[in-house]
Amino acid sequence: MDPVAEFRRHADECRRMARATANLEDRASWNQMAERWLACAKEFEVRAKATQTAAGRRGAGGSQHAA
Repeated sequence: MDPVAEFRRHADECRRMARATANLEDRASWNQMAERWLACAKEFEVRAKATQTAAGRRGAGGSQHAA
């Protein structure tokens, strides 16, 4: 499974748990957890994009060493 989709799925589940609980402290904790999962998804996207960009630069320039 795509890690970003999985992180977002976890965030959705946390939001559902927050809506289902009557305890305000528990609700806040579930919502906080959801925000953390979304932050993980965003961080993964940023790092994956940076990795792809770096790989593209390495691949586009060819080898710097003479054979």
